[in-house]
Amino acid sequence: MIVNVVYGFLGAGKTTFIRYLMETPPVGEKVVILVNEFGEIGVDGLILSGKGGQIAEIVELPSGCICCTMAGDFRRQMLELHERLAPDRIIVEPTGVATISQIMQILEGEDMRELFSDLRIVHLLDASEFMSFIKSHRSFIENQIRRSKSVLLNKTDRVKPFMVNLLIESIKEINPDVIVYPTSFGRLNDTELETILGISGQGEDGFQLRPQDIVHEHGLADQFQSYGRRFLNTFSRQRLESFFEKLNLGVYGKIVRAKGIFKTPKEWIKLELASSEVRLEVVPAAKYSVISIIGQEIAKESLDTSLSGCLEK
Repeated sequence: MIVNVVYGFLGAGKTTFIRYLMETPPVGEKVVILVNEFGEIGVDGLILSGKGGQIAEIVELPSGCICCTMAGDFRRQMLELHERLAPDRIIVEPTGVATISQIMQILEGEDMRELFSDLRIVHLLDASEFMSFIKSHRSFIENQIRRSKSVLLNKTDRVKPFMVNLLIESIKEINPDVIVYPTSFGRLNDTELETILGISGQGEDGFQLRPQDIVHEHGLADQFQSYGRRFLNTFSRQRLESFFEKLNLGVYGKIVRAKGIFKTPKEWIKLELASSEVRLEVVPAAKYSVISIIGQEIAKESLDTSLSGCLEK
C-alpha cells in the first residue's frame, strides 16, 4: 500500500488537487481518500464524493486536527481502513492547520510503518497569499516547507510571472532541496504527477523521518475558530453570493476560509472563499446543504441570522 499525504495551509487548493487526481486515477488501484477537517462540520467529503465517489472510497474525520487532538482517531482509522478495505493507495488530506512533522511521526510509528510500502508527501502553497502567510505564521509555514520534498506552488494564475520566480527563490532559501512545481488549480503533467505520488515506481525515494523532524511542533488549531451548519432547506443563490461577499469583507470576523454546498431552486452550487476570492460552481446534488467557516473572532450568532435570511421564502 502507498500513502500520499496532501498538505497545505487553509485554502491552498488541497481538495481541488485531489479532485484532479480522481479525474485520471492510478490505473488498477483501489484508492481510499481520508479527509480531516478542522471545522465541526465536514464539507470536503461531500465535494470529493460528488467528483470522485465512484472512483475512491471517501472517509471523513471532521471536528479536529489529526496531528494533535485526533491523533488517536487518525491512527485507528488508518489501521481499520487497511484491514477492512485493503486499498492499494490511501490519500490523506489533513486540515490546513496541522503540522506535517507530527503527522509523519504518527505514520512512522511501529504499528503503522508495516502497513505501507511507500510514503509520499505533497505540499501545496498558495502563491497569491504566500507573502501574507509567511508574515503572519512564519514559523509554521517555514517548518512545513523544511519537511517538504515536493511543493506545488499553486494559484500562479493569480500572480505575475516575475513574482512566481521570486516565490520559488524564497521557498528554496528555506529548503534548498525541495522541488517546486508552479501550478494553477493543482494541475501537473502526467510525468510530474507520477513522480510526486510514486505511481508505477516513479520518482525519488519516499519520505524518511530524520532526527531533526522528531520535535513537538504546535499547529495552528488553537489560533482559529470554526463554524459549521447543515440544512435541509433550499437557499436563494443571489442571497448566498451576497453573504459570501460579506464574509470576504470581514463583516462576520476575520474569515480565512469558507466553503459550502447548497441546494437552490434550480441546481446545487458550491461556494468557496479562499485567497480573498469568492468562487461559485455548479455541483452534483448532495444529501443536504452544508457550510464550514474558519477564522478568528467569528460572530456566530450573526452568521446564524444571516444564513436564515438566505433561505428561500
